[in-house]
Amino acid sequence: MKAWRTALVILGVLLTVYGAYLMLDTVKPVKIAGVALWFLAALVLHDGIVAPIVFGVSVALRKLGRSMPVAVLVIIQAGLVVASVFAIIVLPAVYKKTLGTKNPTVLPFDYGTRLVIVWLVVAAVTAVAIATYLAIAKRQKARPSISQA
Repeated sequence: MKAWRTALVILGVLLTVYGAYLMLDTVKPVKIAGVALWFLAALVLHDGIVAPIVFGVSVALRKLGRSMPVAVLVIIQAGLVVASVFAIIVLPAVYKKTLGTKNPTVLPFDYGTRLVIVWLVVAAVTAVAIATYLAIAKRQKARPSISQA
């Protein structure tokens, strides 16, 4: 297990170095500053907004339903994280669309509406995953144990 972890860390570092090399080789320095600003904003959004919301929802769900299975909480957290990542990626496009562009083909869609649709799909998939888990858990609980036979 430790060898796999070490190999994945090395692979991640190598891919990061390769990506940095490609960026420095192909992107103008002014654009690199914009990318760095986007990464900084994404970090602030994640650490300042997304992570506290996921943590707050987790604490609230734990307090509301003491008998809630941990797996259900994990599924809800995963849904929140996926929805948040989509928001972090799409919200700059929504903002830029409100400012307008010189070329109307750059941002041709209504990204705000599409983000809401993606959130609804994530919520539906999360609900189906919870229902599936609960159905499987109920069936497992009703099944007699083989080890006691």
